[in-house]
Amino acid sequence: MNKFHIFLWIIISQTISLLGSAITRFALGIWVYQETGQVIHFAIILVASYLPSVFVAPFAGNGIDRFGPKWALLVGGLLGTSILLLASVFIVFSSMTSWIALMLAGILSVVSALETPALQALTPQLVEDKRLSRANGLVATGTSVANIVGPVVAGILYTFGDMVWIVISNGLSYVVALVVVVVLWRRFPKCECVKNENEGFLKELIRGFVYTWNEKALLALILFHMWANVALGINSVIRQPYLLAFGTEEQFGFVTALFGVGMVLGGFVISTVKIETNKVWWMLLASFGMGVAVLATGITETILLIGGLWLFMGFCLPITNALSVTLIQQHVESTYLGRVFSIARMLSWATLPIAYLVGGLMGDWLMNIGFSSAYRFLLIGSGVLLLLFVCYYGMSNKMKPLEKPDR
Repeated sequence: MNKFHIFLWIIISQTISLLGSAITRFALGIWVYQETGQVIHFAIILVASYLPSVFVAPFAGNGIDRFGPKWALLVGGLLGTSILLLASVFIVFSSMTSWIALMLAGILSVVSALETPALQALTPQLVEDKRLSRANGLVATGTSVANIVGPVVAGILYTFGDMVWIVISNGLSYVVALVVVVVLWRRFPKCECVKNENEGFLKELIRGFVYTWNEKALLALILFHMWANVALGINSVIRQPYLLAFGTEEQFGFVTALFGVGMVLGGFVISTVKIETNKVWWMLLASFGMGVAVLATGITETILLIGGLWLFMGFCLPITNALSVTLIQQHVESTYLGRVFSIARMLSWATLPIAYLVGGLMGDWLMNIGFSSAYRFLLIGSGVLLLLFVCYYGMSNKMKPLEKPDR
């Protein structure tokens, strides 16, 4: 079995794991919103899905560089499987509660902080440099498939069963990914780990921050995603109540499915089209397209048009993400990849909980004072904000050095 085949097995198993998480995440959102009827409670669950990852990410990244990506995949799989099976027992003998929902969201966030940067750091070890963008496109396609199939499966399980079946299905998906890691354990490439005997874990962690800070173009790329996530976070928490204000749950499911279809198409395109130059330009162009789609969603109440906009937005998202990951992989020393990816995750995700809370609080507050167009106003505002960020970073040329030949 060659390295690329190992990569494919890992991607397939991780896609199954992502599918399980997508099922749980979608079902938790429905359960919380139906139980409370308030956007802020839905936002709190979203915060719990991201905030733990922000705190854990830098430590996870240092562990990846110190011990190797396969250990992070193993620990993440064991942690995810254990907590999901434990949660299912609690639900069977008691019932689904807000505390269990928060616990699940938080633990799955920690698992994601371990597994995602590990996979990103592992990819350059298994795939040759000229195929990296395509390989990252395959990862994006797997994520897209999980995001489109997950809500469908969640809806079926939620309708004909209850939360326990959803939690169990997520646990089984982690078991599959864990088995693949164990079976392929000895076939993983030798880790290009860094462990200076004169430096402890904390000093290595700090060195990762110093390295990222000194690479100004790389830092600009990370900060762009951090600020862009402010706009995308507000959009994420507002778009569901916005559509449900004039549409049905079936229509919301329809446009969500179109978003997933767009992600699959975008992932397929970036995994088949060879982009060797102007990666920064293409990344910013795709981000600009997402900004236009968010803004236009807030202008119309036509479901078919919104579906088309979400299809386009989904198409742009994996292109932006895959090219960003490729740029980091090609311009960061291999012994720093885990830390840089985790720092990027920490910074870019740090703004999401704030955006969720601001979006939820503003949405509820504006509606309570009688501003009937509150959700429309927030969607248009988040779209404009994203477009401004893209224009600023595009005109400043802060990321231009990343277009130079890689390391």
